Amino acid sequence: MKIKTQARLLVVSIVLVPVLITLMNLIHSIFVNIDNVTELPAFEEVYDSFHKNISPDEWESITRFVARSSNFGEVTVFTDDYYILYSTNAEFNSGDFLDRESVLSLLEEKSSTYIFTTRNLEESRIFILTKAISPLSRFKVPFFFIPFIVIFIFSTLLTILSIVLAIFITRTITHSVQVLEEATRRIAEGELDLKVDVKGSNEIISLTKSLNKMRDALKEDELRRSRFIMGVTHDLKTPLALIKGYAEAIEDGVIEAPEQRASAAEIIIEKTDQLEDMINDLISYVRMETGELRTQLDYINLTAFLQKLAKTLSNDVELLQHTFISEIDLPQKISVPMDEKLIIRAFENLVHNAVRYTPNGSIIRFAAVPLNYGAEITISDNGPGLDKNDLPHIFEMFYRGSASRREQGMGLGLAVVKWVMDYHGWLITVSSEQGLGTKFIITVPLVDI
Repeated sequence: MKIKTQARLLVVSIVLVPVLITLMNLIHSIFVNIDNVTELPAFEEVYDSFHKNISPDEWESITRFVARSSNFGEVTVFTDDYYILYSTNAEFNSGDFLDRESVLSLLEEKSSTYIFTTRNLEESRIFILTKAISPLSRFKVPFFFIPFIVIFIFSTLLTILSIVLAIFITRTITHSVQVLEEATRRIAEGELDLKVDVKGSNEIISLTKSLNKMRDALKEDELRRSRFIMGVTHDLKTPLALIKGYAEAIEDGVIEAPEQRASAAEIIIEKTDQLEDMINDLISYVRMETGELRTQLDYINLTAFLQKLAKTLSNDVELLQHTFISEIDLPQKISVPMDEKLIIRAFENLVHNAVRYTPNGSIIRFAAVPLNYGAEITISDNGPGLDKNDLPHIFEMFYRGSASRREQGMGLGLAVVKWVMDYHGWLITVSSEQGLGTKFIITVPLVDI
């Protein structure tokens, strides 16, 4: 049961007590307090009989009491000097005087059941004698007392129910919160393998699930951080080891011939450049992951931007003995918000990957076509393609596909590309088939076509 539902039940049970009391009082006033007893003498008629020692309120009270008594028997009303004021009993007549012995003899009769009631006034008394119309067992509790008993019973039960509900809700919430507090403290101290299991209301269960999700996320984040450190350490050690090895060989005189020294120096420079690129990729990725790299997006003419970028990429690709084909078929008036430097870097990563993993003379195709809802940019090659097992992980950090296991790098290039596309709200997907090449497809939502 939800905490909100439990609280509502508690409030209802508390509110229901006064409501029922009010309702029962209303029923009591409607069905019990009978005012239309016209056979009793009026106050003015009995005023002298009581020697003027009775008030209208007292007579009104007596009238109501007689009305209630008449619900279960024949009633006779007489003063303390046994003068009969009113009678529905055939044995007594209104206006007659009785003697004390006659009244006592009636009360001693076994054939009838009488209820004798005394009402005290200021200086006198009034007696009400009721002859029951059925056995006394039916009237052990007078009718006019029943509503008060019902009210008392209902009030007691509802009060007990309210107390039980309050204790149950309080204990349930308190226990659940204590368990969650202890679990949160232990998770904060590093016990990420601790699974939180709390039973309770839907809100507590939902909070427990959220806490477990947070714990799993922290655990995964810790594993990613460990893999990140291990990956960085492993990938940086290789070029550093080569640089150090060649430098020591030159220093120790192992490499003496001028051509060997020149070759070693060239390798050192190459590995230094590679190390610099890896460090730049690492810095960029860390800045993106931590949210530090946030730039202002400006509206750029997409067609002009892609045409300019295609010329730059064409020079790079052809320098590395590949063929570059550009097919930009977009309307001239297209503008999209972008960070130009980030987008250039992302496209350079995609094109350089295509050059790196395809043999010399391969074709790199850079194309852009309009769509109903945007533009589609593709970068494709006719190289060896990717293994189908690599495709789901191609944008993951430190992941290198089967074809790139022997290549130097940290596996951050495509992860950076994915982040840049997500940052701009662009969609990037990849399709590949071994022996036929690989195609990266970028979908750009257009603002104005």
